[in-house]
Amino acid sequence: MLIMKKKELRQRQIHRLQEFAKKDRKVEEDILLQNKFLANSLLEGVKTIGVTCPLNFEIDNQIIIEQARREGIKTYLAKSYPDKRMDFVYFDEQTQLKKSNFGILEVANPIEINNQLDLLLVPGLAFSKASHDRLGFGGGYYDRFLAEHNCKTVSLVNSVMLFDTPAWPIEETDRQVGELIALTK
Repeated sequence: MLIMKKKELRQRQIHRLQEFAKKDRKVEEDILLQNKFLANSLLEGVKTIGVTCPLNFEIDNQIIIEQARREGIKTYLAKSYPDKRMDFVYFDEQTQLKKSNFGILEVANPIEINNQLDLLLVPGLAFSKASHDRLGFGGGYYDRFLAEHNCKTVSLVNSVMLFDTPAWPIEETDRQVGELIALTK
């Protein structure tokens, strides 16, 4: 497989995902992936879960968040900082959100931070089925966070994000995802 520079592949993947988001299939795959996640018993024994509010071309995770809350699992939303650090901030249905500089919804007034999560839903642009390597947005937020915090990781991977093997260079600082919930090609 041809190895592309990360920056080039990121741009390509964002474009592909934005085009895919215009299709009904995207909503169908999001629902299938969330249901597959829930059928996989990944929330069993989990007391805390870290999530993001996805951009329109990323995979929706609302069904998972709602189920986690029904099961009494505390949900924490990613919050990034200019120094490329990231925390997870408690949020519920009443929490006010605001757009970050990246256009991502974050908690407006963080009160409770918890970085010792039981489970973390890790976003990305591309994932390798063989090695569970992930291509993120390029800031290194999740790689840094995962290097410092030990938690179970899982990613939802639609048909546009899934690669058999990495089509991008893997660096020493890149962190693999523990489990991929993917739709087979």
